[in-house]
Amino acid sequence: MRFVLCVVIAALLPASALAAKGPMSLSSAQAAAARGDQQAAAALSTMTNRDACMSGCASRGHPKDQCVSACRPGLCHPGGEQPYCVSK
Repeated sequence: MRFVLCVVIAALLPASALAAKGPMSLSSAQAAAARGDQQAAAALSTMTNRDACMSGCASRGHPKDQCVSACRPGLCHPGGEQPYCVSK
């Protein structure tokens, strides 16, 4: 019984890890794109500066502290509606 449970968990883990793609560092996004991750590649191709990121974040109604965290330079958002990375 334990063996079956372990096999089921192992089978579900990669799918859930791919489905929940949150913010990642620029270097992590580059590595993921090199492995063929299309969302990471799309994020890398769309760079925005920090001011534009802060403005867009605030216009979508997010609190300022959340925007400050999300708009750190070198941070990529491949799982977003429109994947992007924040430049300096």
